[in-house]
Amino acid sequence: MDRPELPAVFAALAELAGEPTVDRAQLLGRALKAVPDLSAWIRSERQRTVRALLDMPQHSAKTLSGPLEVTPQRVHDIAAGHRATQNRRAAAAKASTTD
Repeated sequence: MDRPELPAVFAALAELAGEPTVDRAQLLGRALKAVPDLSAWIRSERQRTVRALLDMPQHSAKTLSGPLEVTPQRVHDIAAGHRATQNRRAAAAKASTTD
């Protein structure tokens, strides 16, 4: 699985809290536009990490579910790359067609 790189614009987030300038406004705008890229990177890293943890003998979906504050099934979903928002949207779409 390819791992997307952390968007470079987020490396400078600490600098975005400075004085109001045009440059700062531009950087903030780029950061907002890149939020989907950041989300994809975070999801990818979480999936990779959970998958690696599940490969360790001391971890299982059940032991990880508590610290991750999700159900054991969700631990498996994360490791498989399934997204909760997609699942909720699909369930909502199915519910709206059956009403």
